[in-house]
Amino acid sequence: MMGSFGSFPDEIYLISMGDDKFACNNATTPDGMTVNGLACFLSPDDATTYMGAESHLGGDIKKSSFNDAREIAKGKPVLDCLFLFQGVQIIEIHFVR
Repeated sequence: MMGSFGSFPDEIYLISMGDDKFACNNATTPDGMTVNGLACFLSPDDATTYMGAESHLGGDIKKSSFNDAREIAKGKPVLDCLFLFQGVQIIEIHFVR
């Protein structure tokens, strides 16, 4: 993928909760580290699937550039990374700290 960042495409989708809040998640990596990340999606359909799986999480699906999503995560001290979801599966992690 030209212009991509690992498996992250240039354009992704986020779930906005309003007031500069976005859907996030935590996960344990294969080496046992627990990380908190901004939930990013390949498509609006993946975001919708995630919202349904997370006890009917509400919010607005917003298109974002990878760089803008990365800046959002960097601006939130509790977040370590971006998670790229396909459906409800994390398929890639991009660390920001």
